[in-house]
Order: sequence, then C-alpha cells, then structure tokens
Amino acid sequence: MQLLCHDLPFNIVQSAARIILMDDAISDCLMAFQDFLYAFQVQFIYNEFLNACRELYLSLSVPEKNGNATPRLEGVESTVFLDGITDLLAKNNYHHPSVRVIHRVLGKSQKASFYTYLLGIANSDTINVSIGVLPKKDSV
Repeated sequence: MQLLCHDLPFNIVQSAARIILMDDAISDCLMAFQDFLYAFQVQFIYNEFLNACRELYLSLSVPEKNGNATPRLEGVESTVFLDGITDLLAKNNYHHPSVRVIHRVLGKSQKASFYTYLLGIANSDTINVSIGVLPKKDSV
C-alpha cells in the first residue's frame, strides 16, 4: 500500500487485516484479496467511527469486579453495544454507516464480539453500495 500512497498510515492497513483475521493470526495467514479490499474500504472510510466503536466495546467488555478488570471473552450484549453506538453518534459527528445497517449487523445475535461486528460491517452489501466505490462482491 505504501507504493500506492507513501503517507498512508500503516495502522489502517493493519486494522483492515484484523477485520478479516483474528489478531493472533495476522502475521502467519493468507487472506483473499477480495476480503481484504472490502475490509480496507470500510476501515479507510469509517476509521474514526470504528476506533470510537472499539473504545466503546472495550469499555463494555471489561466490567469492574472488586477492582479487578477481566474482559468478557464471549462478547457484550448486542443491545447495549447498539445503544452505546447510538449515543456515540448523537454526541459526535462521525462519518458512519447507516444506523439501520448497524442494527441489522448487531441484531443477528444476543451477544457480539468486536470482531464479528467489524466482519458484519465489512461484509455488508448495503454499506458497500452506499460507499459507491467498489462493485458488489459477487461481481469481483
């Protein structure tokens, strides 16, 4: 990516790879270019919003118990996460996907991990069409 744009922040490329792969698999796994391309698009367009969602998710996933913080491995309640995202959008002026699509992504299960949330956003045909840069996945 540095060849295409020398000042492109590497963390955006790395974050896009994390959407497709789990954090511990980034250095030693191959991924389909198509999957990376759509994840990169979402990460590039919605970077600030997704970073805020990550901070929100982390705050929801680390409950305080007697002063000890232990992360919840199974995810957070989807409705609580969605409410937090709605509050983020009300208080900030982030460029973000449609709230309806976010609701659809988070409404698929009672609990959501940040990884499944990002994957749902990256794989959303509705979001891809609204961005309007890449063709539909099935035509690539």
